[in-house]
Amino acid sequence: MKDDILGIINAYTTIIIHRHQRPDLDAIGSQMGLKLLLESQFPEKKIYVVGDLNSMSYLAEMDEVKDETYRDALVIITDVAVSHMVSDERYKLAKNIIIIDHHENDTNIDNVSIHYKDTSYNSACEMIIDFAKTFHLDLSRDAATYLYGGMITDSGRFLYLKNPERTFLLASYVTRFQPNIQDLYNYLYTEPLSKKRLKNQFSTFELTAQNVAYRINSKALIASTGEDFQTISRGMVNQMAGIKEVRIWGSFSEDHNGSYVAELRSREIPIVDIAKKYGGGGHLNACGATLDTIEKVYQLIEDLNEKVILHDKHTTRN
Repeated sequence: MKDDILGIINAYTTIIIHRHQRPDLDAIGSQMGLKLLLESQFPEKKIYVVGDLNSMSYLAEMDEVKDETYRDALVIITDVAVSHMVSDERYKLAKNIIIIDHHENDTNIDNVSIHYKDTSYNSACEMIIDFAKTFHLDLSRDAATYLYGGMITDSGRFLYLKNPERTFLLASYVTRFQPNIQDLYNYLYTEPLSKKRLKNQFSTFELTAQNVAYRINSKALIASTGEDFQTISRGMVNQMAGIKEVRIWGSFSEDHNGSYVAELRSREIPIVDIAKKYGGGGHLNACGATLDTIEKVYQLIEDLNEKVILHDKHTTRN
């Protein structure tokens, strides 16, 4: 499949790279890392990146792309395969589409020539690094930095690994190109005192009967912090992590449309099927969905509570 992807890339002079809305560093890293890789290998091609930006965008800047540019272009979508989650829906205007994704979801996007889906990778950035390694492609320092960033964030700093041997081989490969690891860690894992104090506002939560931890963040509360939506919705969910009795936790943040963005996390118990039930997806133990009513929020919480019961019954029988 990698050979097929390279063949299609070779056939186009214009390539536009998309990824999912409200990007995390794997989305930004795979998008920017791929752009920089292709620019260095194919200097004659025009490579663009598009989409929304937020506090997890690192140093990324997006390109201004006119609609007509899509007419004869190849679009590559990284880190997402579900249509409503792709940032900038103009991908539909492209002549051809390739998807590179490591999530559980199948695609509902039309005009896709290759859906390169492999859930054995921890991140889309790993898939891009493996692509580069397969064809012995050099990476610039900036490309390596973006790709390494996606690796460390989606693996929880190499804590949650599906294929440890391959992951560390790819980490070894990308570090040959001297990613700016110190700058990444400063960006990701240090924070101003104001941010530390902000987290205290989100350290309380509710518990279900089966110790599913959750909190609901109203749009008024989010607005009062002065932070962007992603900082609260995704950035605060793990305030509930690391508690022995809590194996599933989630935050539900109300956006400007009145919908609730669910960020769901777990330890030991796979929960992605619950996210999929509500139109979302992701990883087995880290996933999300968007819910249009508060009633669906509480319904999802009850489903998570039931998930613990079913898991424990199954474990007891075995």
